[in-house]
Amino acid sequence: MRHRTCARAADEEGIVTASYSMEGFSLTLNDGIIELYTDGERGRGSEEAPARAFSTLTSRIDSRLILNDVRSAVFSLSSFEWEERMRFIARVQRGYQTAYVVRPDQVKGVEKFVEAHERLGDTAAWFTSKAAARAWLKGE
Repeated sequence: MRHRTCARAADEEGIVTASYSMEGFSLTLNDGIIELYTDGERGRGSEEAPARAFSTLTSRIDSRLILNDVRSAVFSLSSFEWEERMRFIARVQRGYQTAYVVRPDQVKGVEKFVEAHERLGDTAAWFTSKAAARAWLKGE
């Protein structure tokens, strides 16, 4: 598995740029929003390494906003695995405001992820446009 990490200090406006990537997952800090991208075939257990990377990297980032873009991912999970996955992700991202960016065929599944976040007292929503998700996170 290949990993690539790139981090730069804050620029003159105080904007920190950081990025990390591994097979099927990347994290980038973009204008105060932690952008997560998931792609490829995602099955049982495929969330564990990205979750560890997320927890390690975000402990050093001063942002509580997540844009989670899963439009390029193909999930192969049973009903039980879906339930397990949504609870796991909501716990890992506890304390964050999360915007999911999805394809129209992913809406039914992501609605349950939003509910899992809300059960923990967090705010989450889904969008089919990255621009709309960023605007919601920024309060625009």
